Amino acid sequence: MKIRQLLSASLLGLATLSAASVSLPAAAATTAAAQQNANLSMLSRDNAVLLLVDHQVGLISGVRDTTVGDLKHNVVALAKAARTLGVPVIVTATMPDGMWGPTMPELTAALPGVQVISRTVINAWEDPKVRAAIEKTGRKQIIVAGVSLEICASFPALSAKAAGYDTRVVLDASGTFNEAKRTAGLQRLLGAGIPVTDYATAAVEMLRSNVDPKAGQVYGDLDMPFATLVWQMQSGFSKK
Repeated sequence: MKIRQLLSASLLGLATLSAASVSLPAAAATTAAAQQNANLSMLSRDNAVLLLVDHQVGLISGVRDTTVGDLKHNVVALAKAARTLGVPVIVTATMPDGMWGPTMPELTAALPGVQVISRTVINAWEDPKVRAAIEKTGRKQIIVAGVSLEICASFPALSAKAAGYDTRVVLDASGTFNEAKRTAGLQRLLGAGIPVTDYATAAVEMLRSNVDPKAGQVYGDLDMPFATLVWQMQSGFSKK
């Protein structure tokens, strides 16, 4: 008899727990899921800040996992799109007067008025000036790109995530020196639950709508060759 009573009580408890789970508000369930998986949290132009780390001429010259031309194009395009969307951009360089050289001129030209923060520590997050610049924005999503991927981009992304930020790394606006480094960097980021994205996806994710008044400028900033071709074809047909 006692065993039957215990079984009945257990089954009742499980049924109650199941019913409670089903009755949870959808928003609460979504929030809980997003906390467990950062890929479910969309980037927001109102909550994001772009951190560009060590896109310096000396470091870029050693990049081998992509072409230097593509890397330059993508990081400049991302910086321009971020500015158009009103997303703060923070640029930092490791001892730019030393062996790694200055930040690439194409990037500084695209960001007039943005001062490059010089530092000596390897992990940009550990530099008080860089961290203060991020904290000053009051934003909690940090989009990171850097050279190299496994150090200059990954280290601050990992440290900021540990500090409670939602961090993402832009793969095609970063670069490194061989395939082993690229693989190691990606494995560590994904193991830490840090999503990897690309420059155009990050920008479009923050744009949200193609009827946004800034959409035309954002797509122009991104300078995607196929999109330019489609626009040219559309313009040609519309004139007939």
